[in-house]
Amino acid sequence: MRQDRDWEVFKQEINAVPYFRLLGITVAELGDGYARMAVPIDKKLDSRRHALHGGVLSSIADAAGAIASATLLRPEQQTLTVELNINYLNSPQGSQILAECRIIKMGRTLSVGEVSITDEKGTLVARSRVTYLIAG
Repeated sequence: MRQDRDWEVFKQEINAVPYFRLLGITVAELGDGYARMAVPIDKKLDSRRHALHGGVLSSIADAAGAIASATLLRPEQQTLTVELNINYLNSPQGSQILAECRIIKMGRTLSVGEVSITDEKGTLVARSRVTYLIAG
């Protein structure tokens, strides 16, 4: 990870993002081009079919991708989502889901990551590919 950044402060900033707090998304782990995010499975996030809403899965995939990209950026740079593709594979079970993103291509203007979303039993719930514009 970039040595010129205080990673604990960065983690606290991420965990304080209002939208992340609304959904309960938190940073579980950071590394170079890597982020693992967690979100609790909560009835308030259910769809009308009484299962975790797909928008929550999209949100955590986007969050993991943006944060994984940010580990490789200068502090003044930021990411803007250009594209997010997600395949919903299974209904999550248990009390939380984890989204793990690895950046597969970091260019000068674009970053591309692959995200795996699993439940606490390790079942693959969704796969996503995310692309970001690097600004700043």
